[in-house]
Amino acid sequence: MDGSDVDGGKPRDGGSRNGGAHGKSGGATAAGRAGSPAVGDSVVRPAVDDASGVPAAADVSLNGADRAERPDRVSSVLVAVGPGPHSGATVDVAREIAAATDAWLELFHVVPSDAALADAAPDDDASGTVAPVDAADTDYAAAGERLLDAAEDRLGGFDRADRWLVEDRTAAGAIVEQSAYYDLVVVGAPTTGTVGRFVFGSTTDTVVGDAEVPVVVVEADGSTALDAA
Repeated sequence: MDGSDVDGGKPRDGGSRNGGAHGKSGGATAAGRAGSPAVGDSVVRPAVDDASGVPAAADVSLNGADRAERPDRVSSVLVAVGPGPHSGATVDVAREIAAATDAWLELFHVVPSDAALADAAPDDDASGTVAPVDAADTDYAAAGERLLDAAEDRLGGFDRADRWLVEDRTAAGAIVEQSAYYDLVVVGAPTTGTVGRFVFGSTTDTVVGDAEVPVVVVEADGSTALDAA
């Protein structure tokens, strides 16, 4: 990761696992639909189970639950935002988990760095790793901002959310690197084809395998692609 987001901001420095972007593991004890568990009880799985009832989601799975540093607390959730068919459902599920645990959401979209673009094969669609909303659109930052706008709109009135557009060689690498500063990561299910390859596809498997915290994988019931026109 080159340490800078595309609009010139600073990377999320954390130092330790307890110093994330919004105070990892530093928020209030979970409450709400997670069932107001007793101190020490896990809130991660109950919150995910509740969120699996979101109408747009066909399947919601929790992976690596044993990676939770404080399973009785979720204060920050990193949400991978992309153009794939599962993207809307992914935002919906993340919102429900955050609402159940009083957590903060970070809407996270990755665009290809100059190095990634330079490495692209000639027959790749644009970069071979990124999927702008319009295949003819090579302004990846602008396309990413539109996706983040659409994700924010989908959150409705949820007000504990931030957004972050970052450059990197791969989305998987960026998500895995930042996972240490959050309590939970939410991603869409694998998607085949060029569209969505950067944020989804094999990225999902990499994040599930390498993230430092539990990962929730969301499969949509039909297409729920974010409208980023």
